[in-house]
Amino acid sequence: MKRKIIEVSTKGITFDRGYDEFIFSCRARNLRPATIQFYDNSMRSIYKFIDPKMPIRDITKATVDNFIIGCQTELDIKDITIHTYLRALKAILYYFMRSGYMEKFHIPLIKYDKPVIETYSDEEVKLLLKKPNKNKCNFIEFRNWVICNVLYATGIRSSNLINLQIKDIDLCNNLISMKTTKNRKPLVIPITKSLQPILREYLAIRKGNEEDYLFCSAYGDKISKVALNGSMRTYNNGRRVKRTGIHRWRHTFAKQWILNHGDIIRLQKILNHSDLDMVRNYVNMFTKDLQQDFEEFNPLEFVNKKSIKMRK
Repeated sequence: MKRKIIEVSTKGITFDRGYDEFIFSCRARNLRPATIQFYDNSMRSIYKFIDPKMPIRDITKATVDNFIIGCQTELDIKDITIHTYLRALKAILYYFMRSGYMEKFHIPLIKYDKPVIETYSDEEVKLLLKKPNKNKCNFIEFRNWVICNVLYATGIRSSNLINLQIKDIDLCNNLISMKTTKNRKPLVIPITKSLQPILREYLAIRKGNEEDYLFCSAYGDKISKVALNGSMRTYNNGRRVKRTGIHRWRHTFAKQWILNHGDIIRLQKILNHSDLDMVRNYVNMFTKDLQQDFEEFNPLEFVNKKSIKMRK
């Protein structure tokens, strides 16, 4: 009797099983936990329109189109959010295609209006950077004041901030070293003259060991993003600043760097962007602000002013 040969078949693999395999592949490639969390968060919305038990081989371009239309009509979200979900779905489906689980087809990302980059106004910055009275404030308020100064002086992300350790602050060479960055590239940022005494004073109050986290809770423990955001919101409200957001400091840093005519190549390196696309976006968003002193720094105007002075 002819014996049946065991065959490897991918026909019955469902969407949820394939997703589990995709995440296993992400971990094997040592992707950042935040990246994996991004996929998990996106799947909560994706599963609303694509049945997790749907065989992967049945997924087509129409499935993706129905997902987009479903998000547009049934979810109260912006186009940029749909774009984000679609980016996650695209990565997952392309993994399935490479694995031979489904037919290959192109998945274009939807267009969306670029969001306005929110920054703090000069008056808000002044209020937030006003030094608290050490005899009247608690550690958290003083810590948050120092955090505002660090964010405004460096433009670093909140993930960098909460992972900073005391040993990463080199006041001998005036450098801040960050090993945990979004693109996993080590980053070293100079400590400005104004920031140096602020960090010295804070470290004298913070104390702790080299391995301890720089910006800690009142008990010396590491703080989470959620806790930090809540604490900074309270700090802002206490300074009569209604707008809040740690990332807003990053945008404000970039804006002021550009308005102060800083080099965008250096800005890209300081902000640790892999390319100039986001930096160009900053320049485009702040075009109106750049027009304010256009004549003052314009080469032709500068030469003409110099000629007038010489004639006088």
